[in-house]
Amino acid sequence: MKSVVVIERRGISYIASASGKFGGGYQGASAGDTALEAAIFAAREMIRYGRGNPEGVSLIAPPEVADFMSSDLKQI
Repeated sequence: MKSVVVIERRGISYIASASGKFGGGYQGASAGDTALEAAIFAAREMIRYGRGNPEGVSLIAPPEVADFMSSDLKQI
């Protein structure tokens, strides 16, 4: 099962949730106030959660955040 990083817009900021292959994760962490800040946060979490999972990690994020993601990260 893939790990998942979710970024969502709430009000004027972005909130993150993540879940790992073995049940670890969190909900409601601040991911920043701009799409760029949220993308940087998401990239870090994708590396963190994808590193230990041979099946990889999926990102669910608004288009303005996903547009900042490099193609290398999209394939983790």
